[in-house]
Amino acid sequence: MAEAGWYSVDLRGSRTDVDQLDTLRVAGTAPPRGAEGGYRPLEVMQEGQQLRVRVADFVDLADATLWQQRQPPAYLLDRLREVLATVKPVGLAADLAAGRLAPAPQMLDRVAGFTPAQCEAYTSCLRPGVRLVWGPPGTGKTRVLSEAISSLIADGKRVLLVSATNIAVDNALAGVMRHRRHRPGDLIRVGPPHLREIATDPDVSLTHLVKTSLAEAEQRRLTLQNRLLALKQTVNDLRTTEKLVADFNPSEHQRARAAVNRDRDIPRLAQQLANAGDQMTARRRALAQADAAVQEARAAVAETSDSRTALDALDGIRREATLAQQEVDRVAVRLLAARAECDRTESDLASARDGGPWARARNWRQLNRLRGLLQEQRETVETLGAQVQHDKALLARFHRSAEPQVAALTAKVRFSREQIAARGSVLAEAQRIHHAAAAELSAAVNEHDAAQQRLLAAEAAPRATPEQQTLVERADRHQLPAQYERMQSLRRRAAAEAPTRSRLEKEHAKAHDDYDRLRRDAESTLIRQARVIATTLARLRTATVLLDGPYDVVLVDEVGAATIPETLLAVSRATTTAVLLGDFMQLGPVLPTPITKSKRPDVQRWLCDDIFGLCGITVAADATANPGCTVLDEQHRFGHDIMHVANAVAYDGLLRAAPNTRVRDADDPEIVLIDTDRLGDLGTVRATGPSKGWWPAGALISRALAQYHRSRGETLGVITPYNPQADATLEALRDWEETGAHPTEVGTAHRFQGREFDVVVLDLVEDNAKSRWIAQASSSRGGFAREGLRLFNVAVTRTKDRLYLIGSRQRIEQAPPDTVLACIAPLLGKTIRTVRAEQLITAPSVPEPDRPLLGEFSNDLADILAQHVRVAEIQDEKAFYRTFAEYLESARHSIWMWATWTANRTKSVAPALGAAVERGVKVVVFVRDARDHLQGTDNSQQNLKTLRAAGPTIVEMYKMHQKIVVIDERLVLLGSLNVLSQRQSREVMLVMEGAHFARKILEHENAAQFRQAPPTCEACGSTTIALHRTAKGWRWRCYARSLTPSDTRSSTCGWTAEPEGPINDARNQ
Repeated sequence: MAEAGWYSVDLRGSRTDVDQLDTLRVAGTAPPRGAEGGYRPLEVMQEGQQLRVRVADFVDLADATLWQQRQPPAYLLDRLREVLATVKPVGLAADLAAGRLAPAPQMLDRVAGFTPAQCEAYTSCLRPGVRLVWGPPGTGKTRVLSEAISSLIADGKRVLLVSATNIAVDNALAGVMRHRRHRPGDLIRVGPPHLREIATDPDVSLTHLVKTSLAEAEQRRLTLQNRLLALKQTVNDLRTTEKLVADFNPSEHQRARAAVNRDRDIPRLAQQLANAGDQMTARRRALAQADAAVQEARAAVAETSDSRTALDALDGIRREATLAQQEVDRVAVRLLAARAECDRTESDLASARDGGPWARARNWRQLNRLRGLLQEQRETVETLGAQVQHDKALLARFHRSAEPQVAALTAKVRFSREQIAARGSVLAEAQRIHHAAAAELSAAVNEHDAAQQRLLAAEAAPRATPEQQTLVERADRHQLPAQYERMQSLRRRAAAEAPTRSRLEKEHAKAHDDYDRLRRDAESTLIRQARVIATTLARLRTATVLLDGPYDVVLVDEVGAATIPETLLAVSRATTTAVLLGDFMQLGPVLPTPITKSKRPDVQRWLCDDIFGLCGITVAADATANPGCTVLDEQHRFGHDIMHVANAVAYDGLLRAAPNTRVRDADDPEIVLIDTDRLGDLGTVRATGPSKGWWPAGALISRALAQYHRSRGETLGVITPYNPQADATLEALRDWEETGAHPTEVGTAHRFQGREFDVVVLDLVEDNAKSRWIAQASSSRGGFAREGLRLFNVAVTRTKDRLYLIGSRQRIEQAPPDTVLACIAPLLGKTIRTVRAEQLITAPSVPEPDRPLLGEFSNDLADILAQHVRVAEIQDEKAFYRTFAEYLESARHSIWMWATWTANRTKSVAPALGAAVERGVKVVVFVRDARDHLQGTDNSQQNLKTLRAAGPTIVEMYKMHQKIVVIDERLVLLGSLNVLSQRQSREVMLVMEGAHFARKILEHENAAQFRQAPPTCEACGSTTIALHRTAKGWRWRCYARSLTPSDTRSSTCGWTAEPEGPINDARNQ
């Protein structure tokens, strides 16, 4: 899905009917239930063999699958019958049914660059009546249609353009669009266009025109879609996260993480222990240093002891002297205070005496008090004075007595108080450091003991396994634990949003239904207003609005590929003109098998023939003789050589080259035969029916040619007669093609009708052993042989530049005279260049001078083949089997081996197969059963026992001839070498890589059905069981010997049983 909402579907190998769009659904791998299951496409666009389907952007499908509800096989025919019942038996349809064609126009309208025949065909489109135009490939039918439609638009006519194929409709419509004579809505393409230029043109594509007219409804749908898209993001994130943690087990991861962490901790814990030891040693050293510092500080403090004692004694003497001095000073102060009081009292007494006698008599009491007070104060002064003298005398005596003691003590003082205090501080700091160092040492010892215990515990625990280490490394690299938590959160959110999403999806579905209803109304309106309606015949019969018309002119292209009834239905819609263009020498309509095998005359006339046959035209002479049929004979697509082949095979020399046709030189061949003779098993057709089959050579060479020309920017188509070969080629191409690239178109001729390519590869699937369809193709015989001629003609005439034929030159040279291959046999070695496939695949043992001179083209092709194929020419057995042993040793899932006989080589291969079985590789070996004259020998049976003992599943087969080895469903060894018996013989083995091709080989060989060991015989209990292919498919058969009483001759048990599960026998397809 390159763009949001868009899915690309590879139509190669499928039978999807893009015209039945209403039945298409996009869902998961399980089929949608009912008509409303899955998601309906919003748009469908076909580009070659790739279908692009758009659904709503919010659609979230892990494995998106396009499903189509199949209509009953006869649905379209029943619908055709219903509509034809309403057609009146008059008008142009009645004329056509009766074979009444209008004659050629008398006056021709001239168009620049047109031949007279083209002018006649062009004029027929503008004149009344019904006419035929026989136009072989490259004769300008599409150009005639484009010019005619443009003119009809200019004349105001309403035109219905129909064809059996989408590509034919688009080619004609594209030509009209290039004229640019129309207005928007004049031209309408109904149905899924094949060409992108039409699908994306807003003025022509019905889808775009409807979208423009329903903008409001589309906006409502888009709004719901955007809301759903936002919810889808949660689901997308959840899916991405779930994918990332798909194999993440949290419990297992936790255990692994613990084990890994223990392992990772051992070096860390060992280092921690070493660090703890170093720390403990350092702490011990620090404590010793602290202890020494304390001892030194203590000694220093001890030296100050005498000085401190003397200083203390001196301080005591000083304190005593100070106290004595303080006492003397205190008494002296009291003495001074007493004297001052005494002086005040004497002054007061003198003042009291200074008055006269009367005053003294009046103050006699105060005088007496003052006299008494003065007396007391004088006594106090005297006493204190005596005390002061006494104390001074005592102080003097103390000083005299202390002087010798102070002198002696001062002599003892060696350190000052500051020095003593400093040494005390040093001691205190040293003691603090010592205490801290002791604490740190204790902590270091504890940490060392703990680290030692942790290390011992980690070393004693189980070690992490390599798987646990890988698990943890991946979890760390992708952050899986965090992603797991995110996933849990997203799951909760998604669960919470689920109801909203469900509701919105229902609303969107309703909006889609409303849009569909409005779309149908809008389509009907737009179709009724258009001047030109372009669609397919299949869609015409199922759409009432298309049938309603009316149309002035109906133009039917590729009418040879349409049934008569659907052509008559289209013509019945015309009121004036109907022109039918086609080529009766191309392939006819595709019909259900019951109809093609019906013997009823009416069925053969009206359904198994085409419109040309209805009008009596079956060969070129009939067409040129019929006045109602214009014959276009000037060919513009391919060159002279291909035109010569087409003339010889189908057109009886009618075609002539346009004047500007390029003449090619000898080094640029237009037709190249890749001769598959002498390719051995690679070039042998595997039968899938009486006259059909498939072969590896075609798939391989087609892939190389596709790469060669696609690298040059050329378009290429691979055409083959059979679906099994188309499937094999398709798978080979898918191994090379890049995802998203435009795929190489592959299929049977029906898929290519109306198409053209620069290069066409026609894989004939014809070896030199048996004639098949193309080898039997002939114009002189009807039915199967004539259809083969038409198939060949379609394939040959699709190319513009070069045609490749892949097949046996011997088969072509030996072709019977009346066959298609007989027509090209005379051109071999002349206009047809032959390249021998065996020369393209040259073994490495061939010396450079002996290698074939292939020319520039062939050398390039050989180089490309070498990219896909390695050639092992078995001349040196040891060298090959060394390489083969390496292939077996590289096997991881499965080994499938087909080897006819178990000779002595088995002894050297069996050990490698046994080793593969022991690795869990599924090994299955197919060999012939013991009834084969070589495999039944005692030596071969003993070797078979050796092989069984090695362990692989052994499946014995009756008349097996394959020589194949497939390893891991990707590597294929294919050729003439029997890997269990080869000895001293020159063999070639091709080694091809590619899953798709390998799976195709296994599918063809029915490998999946034989994965289990053969059963035990229910009749005799023997294990001698072999596979038989019968007319009814594969069966197990017991070939154990038994003797019956009535018959003494040896016979086999004969018990049979069907293998479990369905066997897809290609012969019954």
